[in-house]
Amino acid sequence: MTENQHRLPSEELAAFVADYPYESIPEKVLRENRRRILDTLGVAVGARDARPVEILLDLTRELGGQPQSGVPGQVLKTSVINAARILGVMSHVLDFDDTHIPTIIHPSGPTLAAALPMAEYRQSSGQDLLAAFTFGVEAGCRTALALGTAHYDVGWHVTGTAGTVAAAAACARLLGLEEHATHNALSIAATEAAGQRAQFGAMTKSLHTGNAAANGVLAALLAGKGYTASREGFEGARGLLNAASSAPSPEELSDGLGERWETFRIGIKPYSCGVVTHPGIDAVRKLARSTSAPAGEVERIELGVHPLVIELTNKREPRTGLEGKFSIAFAGAISWIEGTARHRQFTDEKVNRSDVKALRDRILVVEDRSLGQTEAKAMVRLKSGKTSTEHVRHATGTPENPISDEELREKFTDLVEPELGEKAVRRVISLVDGLPENRSLQPLFDALTPSANA
Repeated sequence: MTENQHRLPSEELAAFVADYPYESIPEKVLRENRRRILDTLGVAVGARDARPVEILLDLTRELGGQPQSGVPGQVLKTSVINAARILGVMSHVLDFDDTHIPTIIHPSGPTLAAALPMAEYRQSSGQDLLAAFTFGVEAGCRTALALGTAHYDVGWHVTGTAGTVAAAAACARLLGLEEHATHNALSIAATEAAGQRAQFGAMTKSLHTGNAAANGVLAALLAGKGYTASREGFEGARGLLNAASSAPSPEELSDGLGERWETFRIGIKPYSCGVVTHPGIDAVRKLARSTSAPAGEVERIELGVHPLVIELTNKREPRTGLEGKFSIAFAGAISWIEGTARHRQFTDEKVNRSDVKALRDRILVVEDRSLGQTEAKAMVRLKSGKTSTEHVRHATGTPENPISDEELREKFTDLVEPELGEKAVRRVISLVDGLPENRSLQPLFDALTPSANA
């Protein structure tokens, strides 16, 4: 950059990723990000047997790859890029990963999916991993903010697009790239970014996160070898922000760096489905508890929701568990009957169960433009004539109503214990909590490997 060139917002972001000292990161930021790492590991391991994961594993074994990195929950060694893609799919396929509320990006999945295999390949420390994750999440959320709501509204899946930048930033930090090379990595990631909302409800949705992670790894490795990219990959007239958004805000890339941390606007999901459905699920669960009425006694439930819920999750007759994640009526019905809506509720069998379908068809979903994205109102009329109402102002898991450490550990245990056992659960929780002091990540990789817990 010459003296008469001002620094672009993306260059300021690159400098932040490359040069901001670990010691200057507030402890409360590091604590929040340890929670997100634990949550993402749990969600990924819980998906180890999901069909999209099995297909990708079969293909990876068929095509091969240098044994550079493992994958949590799997007995596999493959290339860093392959491992990142698999872990990215695992982190997202259950729709149980965290969400940056202002933009609906799921930032931790692509970030950790890229950073963890890279950290193993580089033999990085726990502190290195935590720092890389912190800067990757920040870069991804800020890219999502810079793209704005117009990017998502027109059909882009922001986790696939901005998530690629998150992954590249995390890996650039792990590789120790200087500012200019880091900007190249981010610019390479900007041209790799992809993912369309048309894939919601299909296996390919989770591939967006997998590709974001893998492409982020590739971007950083290439930049580290001297591969160059346009300085205008973000802000240019034909760069990512203008090409993929009709109303970009490039200043969001750098505004308040080191002062305003986007991690505090990320919510951890209590339910294994689209985050916009969570206020409605909360409202229905509260009604079910307060009335203690069996599903058969429900005459009608009227559920008032934010307009985005109708746009994203109004599949009235889902046929598969994946489609059920995008059906607010099904999510409401199963949460009334089974008391929650975790990953075990979103199965093909339960979506097609007669009692669930009967209640689903008695749930009337109504758009209410007075409600915010974290709000919902529900009214139930029982066959006895009794009515009851609930108003959820901030859904469980949102920054205004966060899940506790105890609830997070319960979610993690529910996902991981059936797959790796009780010993692994305790060990991983302890190791993630102690990341800043861990000189080696090998104990964590061992604890996440099925054969080590047999």
